[in-house]
Parts: sequence; C-alpha cells; structure tokens
Amino acid sequence: MKKFVIMTFCFFAIFIALSSSAEASLYLSSGKYTFNVQVRNSSFKDVPQARGRVYLSGNSARIEVEADGYRSGYEYVYLRDNVTSYYAQVRLDEPTVWVNILDNANQQIANSNVSYTSQSMYWGDEFGMRGYFPITGFEKLTAYDLRVTVNNMYAFAPRVYLTRSGNNWNFEVVVKRRDMHSTFSNRFEIIARRDPATETAPTAYLIAMTEDYVENMTRATQTRDQEEIILLQSRLESSAVYLLSVFAAIDNETRSQIISLLPAGSPLARSLNSINQFENLHK
Repeated sequence: MKKFVIMTFCFFAIFIALSSSAEASLYLSSGKYTFNVQVRNSSFKDVPQARGRVYLSGNSARIEVEADGYRSGYEYVYLRDNVTSYYAQVRLDEPTVWVNILDNANQQIANSNVSYTSQSMYWGDEFGMRGYFPITGFEKLTAYDLRVTVNNMYAFAPRVYLTRSGNNWNFEVVVKRRDMHSTFSNRFEIIARRDPATETAPTAYLIAMTEDYVENMTRATQTRDQEEIILLQSRLESSAVYLLSVFAAIDNETRSQIISLLPAGSPLARSLNSINQFENLHK
C-alpha cells in the first residue's frame, strides 16, 4: 500500500502545469565587432553564466569561453568586410572527475558503485551522479544523512535523493557546477552515515526539498524521454518518503509552509494534511 501511494505521487507529476525555460547567450565585443555566442556542453545543454574574451588577429577572431565546472573552450570566427555582428557556438568539455563513496569513518563502502559520465539529464550549471551501495549497516539512512564534498569542501546545498532497491540504496546527487573550482580535475566524496540517530532536517532544508519536489513534478510534464521520467519518479519518491517520515515531528509553521508550496489537491498534500487532521482529532 505504501509503495502504491508513493508511486501515485510520482505519476501525478504528469498532470502538473508546464513551465518555460529560456536560452542563455553570451554577448561579447571587441572594437567595432559584436559576437552572440551560444555556449553549450557536450550534452548540448546551454551553459549559463559563462565568461568570454575576444582576440582579434587580421581577418579572424578567437573567442575564448570558460565557466565553472568545465574545461575552457574556444572557436574562431572569420571576419568579413562590412559585417560587424557575428554568431558563434562554443562547446565546453567535462573536467576529469573522481568519486569515492565513503562512510563517516572515511572508509570505502564495499560493493558500491557510481556513474557520472552522462550529464544529459542535468542543466548546464549542474553536475549529477547516480549509484548504489548496500543497505546493510545503513538501515536508518535518509537523504539528509548523505554528505557531499568537492575537493575537500562541502558542496553548497546539494540535492540528494535516496530510494531502496532490493538490498541496496540507490542514490542521486546533484551539485552546482560552481562548487567544482578546478577546470581540470575534481574529486567528489559521497559520505553516508552508518546507523545515524534520527535527526530531522532544518526548516530551510525541508522547504528546499519541497520546492525541488514541485519542480520535478513540473519537469515530468516537459519530457517524453523514458529515462528522464524514471529518474524524476525516483526523485519524487525519495522526497515524498522523507517528508512523510518527518512531518509529524516538525512545527506547525513549517508544516503550513510545506503544504502551501504543494499543488492543491496533490496526493502528497492530501497525505500531509491527513497527518494534521489525525493529530487534531487526538488532541
């Protein structure tokens, strides 16, 4: 029954209203010339907040572009007489990445695995990793109990998803590219706490999780790609399970904020309201 309710949350995403996204362009100039530069990564996703420079030499311009979490790239544009505005595309390649999956004693978790080579499911300013590790020794683990470091620094507000699959935890971690300070090599450590004590996440974390839940519901209406739909369903399940598990332990103000963010009448909103109603009946 619990699994059915969770999957209902996931499939409800298909019926949420669409949202739009805008392309990002980089506008550069040198002398009398201007350049509209489309910056994309190897997955053909637009890379926002890129930075660039133009170097003129004879009848050509070299456009150099860089962005957080990518190797720098460049493209040449050949200049023509009486033409001062140009369009160019620059691709930024992935840096080298290393990932370790550790416990909170800094020990490698046996029989764990992580994949990060495909970034097609993520926006241009994100970097995502998916993998698994055994549940044994981590039976009480929640998404809040996974920590992420990048080059020995804690990632700022990573999105973490955790779901059960047989004897394993499946996880997904999404960080902002701005946390990847090296353009050549970045080392990630995903740290799972063994048998953590029950600890409710702070309000800011719960609100961010709810907002992310709604965003994933919306994204589910924007794709027909089956791989992406499965990924989004997993995210929705992870967030719904955690919010349901801690809702009774959080204060009334935070509860109201969470419910107000959810689409009216959604299965998760109804379930959380039911918890409130149950408590009110037994006061």
